[in-house]
Order: sequence, then C-alpha cells, then structure tokens
Amino acid sequence: MKFSHRLFGIVLIAISLLFVAVSPHFGLAMHHGSSLLIAGITANTFIYDTNVLIQVVPNLKRAQKFLLDTFFPNIVTSDTEYVSIDVDVGKRRMSPFVSPLVEGKLVEQRRYQTNILKPAYIKDKRAPDLRKPVRRMIGERIGGDLSGVEREMANIEFEMTDQIDMLDRRLEWMAAQALLNGTVTISGEGFATVLVDFGRAAALTVALAGAAQWGQAGVIPSTLIEQWGHLILKESGGVATDIVFTVTPWNLFLQDPVVKAAIWYPGSGAGNTIQIGAQVQRGAQYKGRWGQYNLWVYNDWYVDDSNVEQQMIPDGNIVMTGPDMMGTRAFGMILDPAFNYAALPYAPKTWVESDPAQRMLMMQSSPIVIPSRANAALSASVCAGVVS
Repeated sequence: MKFSHRLFGIVLIAISLLFVAVSPHFGLAMHHGSSLLIAGITANTFIYDTNVLIQVVPNLKRAQKFLLDTFFPNIVTSDTEYVSIDVDVGKRRMSPFVSPLVEGKLVEQRRYQTNILKPAYIKDKRAPDLRKPVRRMIGERIGGDLSGVEREMANIEFEMTDQIDMLDRRLEWMAAQALLNGTVTISGEGFATVLVDFGRAAALTVALAGAAQWGQAGVIPSTLIEQWGHLILKESGGVATDIVFTVTPWNLFLQDPVVKAAIWYPGSGAGNTIQIGAQVQRGAQYKGRWGQYNLWVYNDWYVDDSNVEQQMIPDGNIVMTGPDMMGTRAFGMILDPAFNYAALPYAPKTWVESDPAQRMLMMQSSPIVIPSRANAALSASVCAGVVS
C-alpha cells in the first residue's frame, strides 16, 4: 500500500474517533475488526519468532450489545447531572354511573410519575507507551512502513477502540443487572456505593427452589412461562414478546413434553418454529419462535473488579420482556469545559504532557440504563447453574 493511502486511512480513523460518530444504537462508524489482539509480544520487541508475518489474529472478545440493542433502544440525553423519565403509570379505572338528571361526576386526571436518576460517571484515562510510535506496528511489514507520527495515530485508534469496547460492555452489564434484579448497583473510586432501584414489583423477580425447579419431577416450564406472562400483563399492562434463556434452562425447556409436541423444524411449516440443533453465537443465538415469544440463548461475560470472569446473566436464569418495557439508555452532562458541559454518550479527548513528553487519552461518559416501565420485565432463577 502506498504511503499516501495508508496515511489517509489512519487520519480518517483518528478523525472518526475524535468526533465520535455514533449510530442510533451507539455503534461507532468504524470497522469492528480494527481492534487487534497483541499476542506473543515480548517486553522489548514486536518482532515475532518467525521472520515472515503471515497473519494478525484479531480480538474476538469484543463487547456484545444484544441486551442494549434489543431491549434498550431508546436514547435520552440530559444537559444536567440528572436524567428524568416520565412514566404514565396507568390504572384500570371505569367510568362512573350517574343519573342523567344530576351533575356529572368529576373524574381525576390519570396520574404519571417522574423518575429522576443520576447516572454513573466514567473516566477511562490512559498513558500509552511512548516508545510504541517508534516501533513496528502489529501487522506492519518487518522493518516498518509507517513513520513515527503514523504509528502514533494508529496507536491512538487502537486505544480509543478499546475504550469504546469497555464502555459498551459496561452498558451491557448495566442492562443485564436491570433485567435480572430491577436494580443497578453503582460503585467505584471516590464515591459511596449507590443502589439505583427502578421500583419493579417483587413478584417479578422469581427464584425457584428445591422440587419447584426446572428439571424436577412434575415441573413443566411451559406452564410457568404462561403464568409469568400473565403476571407481567397484570403488573404493567405490557406484553412480553421475548424470552432470553441461559444454557441450562434452555436445555430443560426443550425437555418439556408440551414444547416437544409443539416443535416444528425451521422452514417446515407455520406456527411454532424452534431450532433444536446445536447452535452457539457471540451475544445471543436466535432459537426460533414459540407461541408469541422469540426465543434466545444468551452467552456473554465480563471481568469484574477482582479480575475474575463472570457471566453477564448467570446460568440458571431466564428473562422475559419486550418493547413494552421501553428500555432507555440515558446519558448525563459531561463535567468537562472542553466539551462545553454537553450531554454526550462518548466524550474522547487527547492532549500531550510536555515534560516528560507523554500522549494522554481519556474517554468520559455519564451513562445509566433504565427499564422505563420496570414491571414489563420478569427474571426467574429456574435451576442450578451448570455452565460457567
């Protein structure tokens, strides 16, 4: 590739990141394959053991945004540190009977509630290795094609892509917590731990135990799902359209005799269409349709503050919800004059310290994930987890 083409490509990527071109689902306008896994690198060199670099292995452990994109598609920004959501709570009232000969009865207006929430704050600050700009970039021809400035720009793109990936994974974690518990716990350095409670009815967080768990004699998962769908409707007026399974509950669901009798193999007819063949996909695998429900098997992980990898939704749990929950991603004000205190989902900045010379990067955001109609979601721990 000619020098001018390579330089143009790197400049274009850097500009795209600095202006943070965000899609409706907050995906940056850039190729996801641009983040690379630096493997097999020693402390003092980027040269691999073999003299000919035959390929670069990309990072496949990227943040998956299935829960965000499926159940929290709405976007709210606030030019203050707080975000407000108006909820038309609703009440199943009936018109009053009166005599036609008397004055009409004054009926109170339907009430709504305003939920005021303070988002978390994120400041991902990095000081990239100052020596990397003068070394061969991963994927670059041994001996080097890029100038030091070009490699610095490529390194900035690499780091900022990783910052976006980490922020997206944090949002997905918040979405999982809101769906599982109806709450999100925000804790970090410099402030007290805060439990954000979205007010979901206690009956919508189910924990089966002992002989009542799926897989036990006489327990029929399809019957429980029918009951839980009615409960969501009663508590919220909303209708669940999707069921998100983890691995073990999905396997037990397939053993339900009612489900077995209803299965149609994909493409063979209308009605219930459930894929019973082995399938796995990053994020969530669509497994077909049963009754009114889209069926998903979800797999995703994150590394916690103790550096231990955990499941986003622990095995043994299922979630029932749908568009009636009106999930929202909200972003508060960026507390930085460099951004004029604007409300931005991603706020990247970079500067150079003079002595010692050091390029600095920082990504800021003030996010919270909100199930606007909290009672339109149900989570259930239906069995002991097997898959970790």
